[in-house]
This record gives sequence, structure tokens and C-alpha cells, in this order.
Amino acid sequence: MRKRKALVLVIMAAFVAAVFISFAGCGAKGGETKKPIKIGVVLSDSGAQEPLGKPERKAIELFVDKLNAEGGIDGHQVEVIIKDDQSKPDVALQATVELIEQEEVVAVIGTSSTGATLSMKQETAQKQVPQVCMAADDSIMEGDITWIFRTPPASRLVVRKGLTYIRDVLNKKRIGLLYDTNPFGTGGKKSIEAMAPELGLQVVMAEGYQTDESEEGMDTHLTNIQTANPDVIVVWGTNPGPSIIAKRMRDKGITLPYVGSHGIANKKFIELAGNAANGVLFPVGKMLIWEKALEPGSEWYEFIKNFSDEFTAAYGEKIDTFAGHGWDAINIVTDALKRAGADATPSELRDAIEKTKGLVGTAGVFNYSPTDHDGLKAEDLIVVEIVNNSWEVAPGQE
Repeated sequence: MRKRKALVLVIMAAFVAAVFISFAGCGAKGGETKKPIKIGVVLSDSGAQEPLGKPERKAIELFVDKLNAEGGIDGHQVEVIIKDDQSKPDVALQATVELIEQEEVVAVIGTSSTGATLSMKQETAQKQVPQVCMAADDSIMEGDITWIFRTPPASRLVVRKGLTYIRDVLNKKRIGLLYDTNPFGTGGKKSIEAMAPELGLQVVMAEGYQTDESEEGMDTHLTNIQTANPDVIVVWGTNPGPSIIAKRMRDKGITLPYVGSHGIANKKFIELAGNAANGVLFPVGKMLIWEKALEPGSEWYEFIKNFSDEFTAAYGEKIDTFAGHGWDAINIVTDALKRAGADATPSELRDAIEKTKGLVGTAGVFNYSPTDHDGLKAEDLIVVEIVNNSWEVAPGQE
């Protein structure tokens, strides 16, 4: 009798355990975590282009944290895998290979500089993975553009804005051009020399400098440029070169107008150049001075205001152009994923990005097409002047 009772208890215990396991299994299935969507990011978190890459990284991470807190995309969390290219094209290429082959990302964002972006373009095109870059030079969109898209305004738009300002507002015609010998600088030189004649301007002399050029070297370039008797100095490059030129112009008593590129659209230029930055002019997207350049209450104004508020709350810093490039890049990719579906293939995602229309970003309103992977227009730009170490709308613009 006791054995039978013990047997019954054992059977009942086994039944209860089976029921519990069954219910537990159903619960696990119902709350199963969906597979994350992997997006690769390559940017310059160190090296010469660090002032560009660091704000880009902060913006991307902030955007994804917010997106995931709101539920992700169709219940899938977004995972960004970020790699530092150290401001080197070969490192950027290797990072891209690893992201595509090892991490199997659905898209790649990057990178911060032109040379490194071009090295990535080869790999993303070969592997047929969409790439949204944050570099502006026109050379990026030469050749096959099937798999690459851009967030910053193209250099040709920026060059035209700057040259038109030189002609119509500064009333100058003779350009002395100093350019970085890296791809961004040489690309700008090419665009300036091609566009200046049609605008009635003349490049009287052009001299290239090394990215890490010394002050003594810059003095030599400035002396050479002055022999051509220019009436305006145009400097096309990213820091530190442009800031050294600004300081040497001040110290040498050169009072010609200094017109820079959008490559100096961050506080690092002002920090490096100090008071010599005052008076420098440069064409850039309106986001840099959005509170002064945009209509309060407009969709573009409100979009940037929300971004600015969130960025400042998270990092205690103000947004700049490069943070905007990062925010726009991840916004473009995730917006397309929402339309294509969380399980979209790289090819399906590429098609969705290309169909982007009327997407408000920090740099402007993005409209891509099969023949236009830049997405922005000249009206999205403005010329800025540095006054008392702050950015202001340059005079002479409606």
C-alpha cells in the first residue's frame, strides 16, 4: 500500500513538472527575442580626422539608443557595430571587409574622409552592400554609384556657393588657392578650377600643402601665393592645416579675405586658430547655424531643434555639422529599413534608400533617385562668418 501511494505521488509530481515545463516553453516562445538588425559603421575615431569622426559616432549611438528604447524596427533592436578607421584608407577597407564578411551587416555607414570612403566604396560595391557615406568630395560619386549614397552636401554645391559669394558679395575675382593634397583637398581644387571661369573668376595660383604641414611650410606657401597678387585667399582642407594658415595670415599681416571649405565647420577650427579664426568665411549646410538660418516652426527647424536638445542633454555639447552627418546617415538607413522591412536583404535595402523622398534631415531634405545619390540641393547651403569665435550668418545673403 505504501509503495502504491509513493508511486502515485511520483507520477503526480512528474505530471506537474511536465505541465510547468510545457507552460514555461509556451511563454518563452511567445516572448522570443527577435534577431537584431546589424548595421556596420566605419568612422575616424582617431587620427587626423578625429574631429569629424567623434561627433559622428556620438550622434549615431544616440540615435540608435533612442530608436531601440522606442521598440526598434518591427520589434527588432538595431545593433550598430562601430570600427575606427584611424583616418587611414587601408584600415577603413579592412574594417569594411570584417563588417560584411564576419558580422554580415545589412548596410555600412562611413566614413568621415574622402580617401577612406573611396577605399570602402570598392568593397561595398563588390559585395553589393549599401553604403551611406559622410564625406563630401565629388570623386566619391564618380563611376558606379549603385551602392553608395551621401549625407553631406556634395563639394560641387559647396564650391559654387563659396565662389558665388566671392563674386557677388565680396566683389573679388582673383583667387589664391591653398589646398590639402589629400583627396578632399585635391577634389576641391579640381572643382574650383573648373567652376571659377564660368563665374567670371580666376585662380591666379594654386598651391598644395601636406595635411601635417609645419608653420614654416605654410609661410612659404603664403609667400608664393602673394606673388600672384590675389584679392582673396581660398583654403580647401580639414584641420589642422586651415587653422595654421589662419594664424600665419594674421601674424604676417595678410588682410585678404579668407574663404574656407565646409571641412572647417566645427569648433575644432576655432579652438586651433584662436582669434585668427575671426573673419573667416565658409560655405556650409544651414544646420550649423540653424537657429539663425531657418524659419522657426518649420519642419526642418523643429527636426534640428529636437536633435540639438537630445544631443546636448546626452553629451553636454552643442551639435555641429559632423554630428549632423552621423544623425542623417543612420536616419536614412533606418527609415529605409522601416519601409523595406526588418528582414530586408542588402539589395532590398539599397532599393528602399534610393526611393527616399522628402526625408527631413539636418543637412536638408533628402530626395534620392537612380541618378542622384547626393540627395541635397544648393538651397540647403549658407555662407557663415566667424565673429567673436562664434558662427554667424555672413552678410549679403537674403
